[in-house]
Amino acid sequence: MPESKSINIALFGIGTIGKRHLLAIDKIDNVKLVGIVDVSKEAEVFCASKNIPLYNNLNNLKKHHKIDGVIISTPTILHYDNALEVLNFGLDVLIEKPISASISEAKEIEQVAKDKNCKVLVGHQRRFYPLVLETKKIISDNRIGQVIGISGVWALKKDNDYFEPEWRKKISAGPTITNLIHDIDYLRFIFGEIHSVSSFSSNMVNKFEKEDVVSANLKFKNGIIGNFLITDSGSSPWSWETGIGENIHLPKYNVNNLKVIGTKGSLEFPNLKLWEYKNKNNLNNWKDEIVQTTIDTPDIDPYISQINHFKDVIDRKVEPITNAKDAEQTLKVALSILESANNNKTIII
Repeated sequence: MPESKSINIALFGIGTIGKRHLLAIDKIDNVKLVGIVDVSKEAEVFCASKNIPLYNNLNNLKKHHKIDGVIISTPTILHYDNALEVLNFGLDVLIEKPISASISEAKEIEQVAKDKNCKVLVGHQRRFYPLVLETKKIISDNRIGQVIGISGVWALKKDNDYFEPEWRKKISAGPTITNLIHDIDYLRFIFGEIHSVSSFSSNMVNKFEKEDVVSANLKFKNGIIGNFLITDSGSSPWSWETGIGENIHLPKYNVNNLKVIGTKGSLEFPNLKLWEYKNKNNLNNWKDEIVQTTIDTPDIDPYISQINHFKDVIDRKVEPITNAKDAEQTLKVALSILESANNNKTIII
C-alpha cells in the first residue's frame, strides 16, 4: 500500500491543552509539528528547551514552513481572532472547545470557513471514545428500554495556581464553559438535542466573575429529563477525567459520574456498568432483582484519535465529526445554562 501523505501542523498556544496536543502529535506517523505561535514568556522557555520553532504570528511561521492545518489551543477569548487569522490564510483548523466565547463569533467562524472553502473541526474529543459509541449502541438496541432520565456530577477542586491567570476568573473560563461543555456535547451526541434548560449558580467560594458551582436541569426534545451538578471548587472523585484517567495529571478512581435511567434498566457512565433485570419479562418491576454487567471497551488516547481524524479532514477523506455548526449548538446550551442562572428563568434553546 502507498504511504499516507505527511501533513505539517502549526499549533497556537502551548498551555496545558497545547502540551496535550503536542504529546499526541509526537505519537503519530506522518504528522509533523512545524512551529508554535505564542507570545508568552512561558512559551519562549518551553520551545527553547524542546528546540521547537516559536513565532509571534502565523504569517511569520508561514514564511518558513509549509502548513497544512492549524490547531488552536489558546484561551477561549482568543479563539475567534485566532480562527479568523487561520481561515483567512485558507487553512483548515482544529479549534479547542468551546469554538468561541459567543454565538455570534461561532457563526462568523462558520461563515468565513465556508467562504474560504476550509474545514473546521472543534475539539470535543470524547466523541472518539469507543465507550461513547458503545453507549449509543446500548440505547439504540433498547437494552435499558426507553431512556427517561439522566443524572450527572462533575466536581473537582482546582488549585490556586490554576486561577492565577486573570482570564481563568472570567465567565468564559468557568466550569460551565470549560468543563460541562464536554458533557453537553456527548449528551447531545448520544441522546439528542436539548430543548430547554433551567439552572442555578453561585460564586460563594472564590468570588470571581465566573461561577463556582452550577446545577442545571435539562429537558431533551425527545422528552428525556436530566440534571447535572458541576463545580471546580468542590472535592470529590466524580468526574470524567478522574473516572477513566483522561487527564494524565489527575488521579484515576474508576468511578462513574453519570447515571442513565431507562424503563428496562440503567447504565452507569463512563466506566460502563449495565443494570438489567435478572429474569427478563414484560412485567418486570421494583420487586424483581436487577444485576450488574461491566461492559469493556478499548482504552484509547482521544487526542491521538482526534488528530488522526483531523489529518483525514485535511486530506478530504472525511467530514469533521464535530463541525462549527455542531459546536455552536453545544455552546448555545452552555451559554443558556448561565443565562438561566443569571436571570432565574427557563431558557428555550
